[in-house]
Amino acid sequence: MKKKFIFAAVLAINLTACSFFNSNEIENTTNEITDGEYSCNVTLTGGSGKATVESPAKVLVEGEEKTVQLVWSSSHYDYMVVDDVKYDNEAAVDDNSVFTIPFSEFDEPFIVIGDTTAMSTPHEIEYELTVYAPGEEVESGTQESTATKADSDDSYSLGNLKFKESLELDYAKDFTVDYYTDDSNGEYAFITITGASANQYFLRPLEGSDMNLDGLSDNIQVLSDIDKTYLVSTSVMDLIVNTDSLDSIKFSGTDSKDWYIDEAASAIKAGDILYAGKYSAPDYELLVSDGCNFAIENTMIYHNPEVKEKLESLGIPVMVETSSYETSPLGRLEWIKLYGVLYGKLDTATEVFDAQVARTKAVMDMEETGLTVAFFSVNSNGQITVRKNGDYISSMIDMAGATYVPENLADSEDALSTIKISMEDFYIGAVDADILIYNSTIEGELESVDDLIASAPSLADFKAVKNKNVYCLKEGYFQKTTSVAEFIEELHLILTDSYKSGECFYKLKE
Repeated sequence: MKKKFIFAAVLAINLTACSFFNSNEIENTTNEITDGEYSCNVTLTGGSGKATVESPAKVLVEGEEKTVQLVWSSSHYDYMVVDDVKYDNEAAVDDNSVFTIPFSEFDEPFIVIGDTTAMSTPHEIEYELTVYAPGEEVESGTQESTATKADSDDSYSLGNLKFKESLELDYAKDFTVDYYTDDSNGEYAFITITGASANQYFLRPLEGSDMNLDGLSDNIQVLSDIDKTYLVSTSVMDLIVNTDSLDSIKFSGTDSKDWYIDEAASAIKAGDILYAGKYSAPDYELLVSDGCNFAIENTMIYHNPEVKEKLESLGIPVMVETSSYETSPLGRLEWIKLYGVLYGKLDTATEVFDAQVARTKAVMDMEETGLTVAFFSVNSNGQITVRKNGDYISSMIDMAGATYVPENLADSEDALSTIKISMEDFYIGAVDADILIYNSTIEGELESVDDLIASAPSLADFKAVKNKNVYCLKEGYFQKTTSVAEFIEELHLILTDSYKSGECFYKLKE
C-alpha cells in the first residue's frame, strides 16, 4: 500500500447523526444496543489535526464485540495499533487508508496508534478516538463540518441550446451524453455524470460551435480546450490510450514507476507527460505554469474537497469520474465512449467497446462449467479480503461460466467493493472451490503455492490447493480497464483446463 506528512494538533470530526441500517428500533442508550450494523459519529484528536477520519463511521456490533471502520483522509497510513495488536491497511493502492479496529465502549475515548509513511522514515503517531453510541450527537463546535461531496442542487439551464439526440448506451448507468445545437447549428455534447450525491454537468463544444451561449447556468462547466489534461484517475488511462487520445494528457497523478500501462510510463519518462503530484497534493504551480485546462479525478477527491475547490479556483475544470460505481463490467468499460466524446475519438472508442462486447458474449454463450471460483487475498493478520457478490469482478467470474464463492456474503452500505472476513468464514464458504485466484493488487504477487500456504496455513486444506488449481491475478490488472474480455476469456480457459498464459493470470508454481 502506498502511503502525507502528519503534523501535531487537535482534530475532531462532526458530521451527521448516526443512523441504524437494520430495521431494529433502539433506544439512545448503550446498554440497549442490539447486534447489527450502525453508522456512528466518531471524533479523533491528536497528531497535527491535518489527518482526519470520516464521520459517521460504520460500526458492527456482534455480542460483546464491537468494531469500527475508519477511513482516513490520507493514503499514507500502513497500519494501526490498538491494545498492542496491529491492524493492516485494507485499502487498495493509492486509496485513502482504511482500517477495521475493535473498541470496548461507546462514548469512551481510547488510544490508537497510526503509522504514517509520509515522512522520510515511518512514524507511529498516537491519537485519541471516541466512537459515539447510535443516536449520540457530537458536541457542537468541536469541529467544523466537512462536506465530502458536491452541492445537492441538480437543476440546470442550457439557455438557448436545442436538444438534438442522445448517445446510445447499452450498459453504463452513471453518465449520459446528449447532443444540442445553438442558433447557428453549432453542436455541443452535454455530459451528465451521476453516482455521487450530486450530478456533475459539462458542456463540450463540437464542430461548428461558435460559443454563442445565452442563459447557461453556473453549474455547467464548459470544456473549451482540454488538450492539457491532468489525469489523476488511473483507471481512465487505459481508456485514453485505447482511443488514441494520449497526446491530450499532459499531466499525470501517478509517476512512471507506478504505471502498468506501458504507453503512460514511457510518455512520462520521455517528458511528454509531467508528473504533477497525486490527487491529494497536486503541484499547482506546475499545472498553472504549463497551462493545465482540465482535470479528471476519481471519487477519492471527495476526501480532499479543498483540492477540487483549489483547482477550480485556478480556472481548471474538474471532472470526477464515477465508473467505479458501475456494477456491470461492460458498464464500467462503456465509459470509454465518454472519453471518445471528450477527445473527438468516439468512433475509435465505439469500435474498442463493441469488440470487447462481442468477445465477452461469445464466452457467455458457451455452456456453463458448473465450477466454483474464489477470488481473495490474505493480509498479515491472516484476514481474508474478498469481493462483494455482484461487484464487477465477481460478475466477470460468473460471465466466464463459473460461480463466485463464498456466496451470500453480507452486504454493506459503503461504496467499497471488498469485504474483509475471517479465515474461518472463508474456509466454510470456499474450501471446496474448484479454482482459487489470489488478488495480487492488494498484497502483492505470489510465486508459488508454498508462498500462499505460508500466508495462511489453513489454505492447504482447500480443494483447489490439493488439485493444484491456484492462480494469481497480475498486479497491474486494475489499471487495464479495457481488458474485460481478456479476463473472461482467460478465466474460461482456466475453467476448461486449457490455459497456458495470458495478460491477466498466471498459475502459481507447485
